[in-house]
Parts: sequence; structure tokens; C-alpha cells
Amino acid sequence: MGTDFLKPRAPLGDKIQCLSFTKDYFYKNNISPEKSRILKVFTKFEDIPIQYMNQVHGNRLETIFSHSAFPIDETDSLFSSTSNLALGVLTADCLPIALSKNDGSEFAILHAGWKGLLSGVIESTLTSFTKGCSDVSAWIGPSISQKNYEVGNDLYESFVKKDDESESNFKEKGYDKWLFSLHGEAKRILGKYNINVDLSSICTFESESLFSYRRDHTENRILSIIWRNK
Repeated sequence: MGTDFLKPRAPLGDKIQCLSFTKDYFYKNNISPEKSRILKVFTKFEDIPIQYMNQVHGNRLETIFSHSAFPIDETDSLFSSTSNLALGVLTADCLPIALSKNDGSEFAILHAGWKGLLSGVIESTLTSFTKGCSDVSAWIGPSISQKNYEVGNDLYESFVKKDDESESNFKEKGYDKWLFSLHGEAKRILGKYNINVDLSSICTFESESLFSYRRDHTENRILSIIWRNK
């Protein structure tokens, strides 16, 4: 890959910036990419403080008005309308999803694995945008691809029971085994709200420039942030 960052092809909103940091960035700048170290030492980017959360694969959202040095407890989604404050999410196969009003007035970032998608983390985040979300754009960052994400029949049945249209993001592999598209399911959910989606096609499992828990069982993480400049 040979680049420090991944980002949407176009800004999600006015003055909105969004980045995912690759291995190259961490190693070039002598920053440990281990989750616990990122939370302690990578507290700012270009003098912009980063607000983190203690992610628990749920659907809880927290609205951020000012920066806290401590991660927000038991949260998988952060929402704000404050300038020069970055919202951060850590992933290593799960989805980092950034959202913004087109005018940049409100923005959010969330962590979505299969548990988050099933429990409605996207839907709970979208309800926080004032005046609806018809003018919201989204970026789904790098995650594990469908061909590398095998799941069991119980997970398939849980998704289809919740919404039978989820079946379009499962491909049968064998007896009680399925290949599941996290980014496909996220895009489908966002599409129900007519949200414009920019999707990264880079697979964390296959890319040597990104961290993958399923591949390496690592505690290293990809950091994705979103913020609005003044």
C-alpha cells in the first residue's frame, strides 16, 4: 500500500476531515499501534485532541461536547458538533464508519462488527442527527472482506430473523457455514436511509499494511478519526 493514511474519495462534509492510519504511519512515527498504547500516547493529531471510547461491540452512542482524556466507557459510537475535536475508533477487522452532515455541522464515528450491526449501532447513531439524515454522507473504512470472514449458521439466522434482506450479504460455504460481508450489510442498512456511501474495498485480512485480528490475533489496531476544522 505504501501510504500513511486511507481516506474517503471526497470530504464527507464541509470542513470535515476523515483518516484511517496504516501500519506505515505508526512505524514511521515510532508510535506503538497496540490498543492500550494508542489510548495513552496518541492523544492528538496535528494538535487536535482525539476522543476515544472503550468499545464493547454494542450500540450505545455518546454525544461529545468537549474532550476528555479518558475513553468513554462502554460505547461504540461517538457524535459531535464541536470543531477541532476528533472522534476516534479502533478496529482490526471490524468496520470503522464515519458519518457527517453535508454542511459539516454534525459528525460521528462508530465501531461495527457483527454484534454492533445486529444490535443496531448504525441505526442508533443516525437518530442523533437533527432534522433527519437525508443529507448525511458515510465512509465505511477498511475491514475484513466477505471471502475471509466465515461465520456460523446461528449468526446467519440471527440476521435474517431481524431483517430477511440481510440474506443478500451471506454466501453459503458449506454445512452450517457462511461467508458474511460486514461492509455489504453496513452499506445495505445505510442505503435504507438514502445515505450516500463511500466504501473502502481494502481487506484488512489480506493487506500487509493493515492490522487484522483474525489473521494475526494481534492487539494492534487501525485508528480512524473524523473531525471538523474551524
